[in-house]
Amino acid sequence: MRPLRLELKGFTAFRDAQAIDFEGLDLFAISGPTGSGKSSILDAMTYALYGYVERVGKQTGQLVSQGQARMVVTFEFEVGDERFRVTRSTPAARGATRILLERRDEDGWRQAGEGADRVREANEMIEHALGLDYEAFTRSVLLPQGRFAEFLVGDAPERRRILVELLGLELFERLARRTGELKRDATIAAATNQRLLETEYAGVSSETVARADAAVREAETRENVLGNAEADVRELAERWAKVDSEIRELVSCANDARQAAGAAGASARSLEGLAGRLAESEAAAREQMKIAVAAAKQAEKVGTATADAEKRWGRAKDLGALQAKAEGLSDARAGVTEAEIELKRAGAERPKLEKALAAAKRGVATAVARAKAALLALEVANERLEAARHADLIAAVRTGVRVGDACPVCGARVETLPKTPRAKSLEGAEGARAKAEDRAAATNVALARAETARGAAERDLEAADRVAVRLETDLAERREELTALEVTLSAAMGGKLPPDPVTTLGERLARLEELDEAAHGAAEAAAEAKEEAARAERRRDEVAAEVAEERGRLGAMPVSGLLDRARAVGVPIPIPVPALVLVLSKVAGAKGAAALGAVADELAGALVALADALDARATQHAESGDALLEEASSIVEGLVEREASLGELVDSVAEARRRATGELATARKETETARERLAHAGRLTEEVAAQRERAGRFDALAKELRADRIIAFLQVEALQVLAAAGSEHLSILSGGRYGLRFDEDEFFVVDTWNGEERRSARTLSGGETFLASLALAVALSEQVAALAVTAKARLDSLFLDEGFGTLDPETLEVVVEAIEQLGGDGRMVGVVTHVQELAIRMPARIDVEKSPRGSRLQVVT
Repeated sequence: MRPLRLELKGFTAFRDAQAIDFEGLDLFAISGPTGSGKSSILDAMTYALYGYVERVGKQTGQLVSQGQARMVVTFEFEVGDERFRVTRSTPAARGATRILLERRDEDGWRQAGEGADRVREANEMIEHALGLDYEAFTRSVLLPQGRFAEFLVGDAPERRRILVELLGLELFERLARRTGELKRDATIAAATNQRLLETEYAGVSSETVARADAAVREAETRENVLGNAEADVRELAERWAKVDSEIRELVSCANDARQAAGAAGASARSLEGLAGRLAESEAAAREQMKIAVAAAKQAEKVGTATADAEKRWGRAKDLGALQAKAEGLSDARAGVTEAEIELKRAGAERPKLEKALAAAKRGVATAVARAKAALLALEVANERLEAARHADLIAAVRTGVRVGDACPVCGARVETLPKTPRAKSLEGAEGARAKAEDRAAATNVALARAETARGAAERDLEAADRVAVRLETDLAERREELTALEVTLSAAMGGKLPPDPVTTLGERLARLEELDEAAHGAAEAAAEAKEEAARAERRRDEVAAEVAEERGRLGAMPVSGLLDRARAVGVPIPIPVPALVLVLSKVAGAKGAAALGAVADELAGALVALADALDARATQHAESGDALLEEASSIVEGLVEREASLGELVDSVAEARRRATGELATARKETETARERLAHAGRLTEEVAAQRERAGRFDALAKELRADRIIAFLQVEALQVLAAAGSEHLSILSGGRYGLRFDEDEFFVVDTWNGEERRSARTLSGGETFLASLALAVALSEQVAALAVTAKARLDSLFLDEGFGTLDPETLEVVVEAIEQLGGDGRMVGVVTHVQELAIRMPARIDVEKSPRGSRLQVVT
């Protein structure tokens, strides 16, 4: 198996669609940081092929990327010359897995067969194509983490089972089963043939053959006698057949003549009724034509009146539109008047608003003056209060101070006491200041109210100006619309607008509607009259066609053919033939249905006369057949029973002859069968002996194969070859220290540094186990084709996913060189690693980039 392309979406770390094209890759690394999804690439391959991944078992829904509804993996691979593509999809929630297995041919991809879209059948097809089940695949082709060393140190019976699949040793198991089947078949065949000899062929001898020969000779004699009698009777029957043919022809002609007479009589009766119907339909057609012409003239007259009215006034549609405009004329005039009144009312209101604005402005000026005066009085009261407070403070400081005391402010000795003016009352100054503040606050409130009133007056005046402008514009538009409407109506009504245009236009419209209705009625009446006239003409033509049909039917009467058939019999016909032909000739010249009916009645009588004459002649011919029947009966006397007619006698003799021929054939067949049975019995006797000898040979071979000696020998031989080849690789990988041996169904390691000590491979350390497993995997990949017993076994690819991080630099270098050598000879080798020293040494690599959105894949060569 060789991978070609892998596509995956919603699988573990790969949320978005990713693809790897393996074509052109022989040796490569799959590298990336821990947790990026390197091993998931190998998991995707095993999921696509087997629907199974070791770390989740059958619960593959756990592999769906977080937040995704479903995962889809498409894997294209090659086995020998065949190319396959499998697509497998599983939902995250509960649901069925879907699969499709395809095979490529010259026309492209096609479903690989019946059941390739069902999981169980497709899994079986894939396993058959690969030649490996899941266990064998993950121990020989794809070596995932945790299973890398199982072939080396795993269960021995499982290792042998894998070898059976890898090397095609099941061929010998099939040979053992097939040998047993062949032995049973030979034994059963010998017993069956012996039973045939004892039952079916009992009594078969040469005397049986002699009795059968005598019966053949007796049957030949009877068959010859009946054959001669049949020939004589058939000759007489042929003579009678000629006479009988003439009789049948005469009777047939008579029947046809009577049938033609009946048809002519039916035509005569039909024409009698058609004559009256034709006269009635012609009169009705003429009358209806007159009515149609009159109706057409009336319709033309009304149509002319309608056209004249439309020419003067216009069409009804135009008048309706004008009437709608006229109805809006009074509304337009009222709208102009109303707009003029509104504009006038707005103009009268403006002086009042201007006066109110002037008064508001004067109020603001007065409030401003009062506020300024109150503010000045507040400033004076503040100054007086400050002076009163200062004086009061000085008085408080001087209280109790005498000459010679220390100054309470600076601490110096007071020499003299200064004189101070009398302080004003502090309480009086504070009361005056409070009153000044109240007056200032009141004037500010009055000023704010005055300014608000002025603003309201200004806004009212501006609003009035805007209304006036709008009213002037509206009045101009209304006047313009009224003028345009009056001009339109005046032009439509002859240049002069009547006092009541709505009524005038309504009267004109009503008149046009009356004319139109009258024209429509007249047109319908004319059309109906015309249609009725056409129907009357069709009824007349239908009756005429029926008359013509009857004329054609009479003219096509097979009179000439009947006369020719009667003459062909070779006997005279005593009838007035010229009279019949003459009657037929009158058909074409008959004028009218009544005359044609008389000719038909005459033709019917002539045809009846012809039929009577033909019947009489047929009766005379029938009397000659009795003599021929008597002669034929004497010829077959004693061979068959007498019959009532020559035809029945011929059939009876022929049947007797056929029976004799059959009896002869039966006797000959029995003779031949007796000879064949005698010969077959001899061959069966020989076959019984040969089959018993064959059963003995296959019995001995089956015993040898059932002992599994060949398979066991080949398994041991293969494991020893693998140990020898793996030993060479392990010696290189371990620097010459270790070798491999296989003994007693287990692999052993030979330690050359410790005196060729042999110990179980299970005792190796982790790094040593990796090297030994790698050596054995390389040997298996190289040797499987040479060891296999079928051409199918071939490992075209090998994937390694474990242990490179545990190697020291020197050992890693040796491993890299070994893997590079393994990548030759057309084999694909891929290694999964996060060790950069290993990844960069590979000719190509698949980089797995980790991101919050999901991992991405990139092939780097």
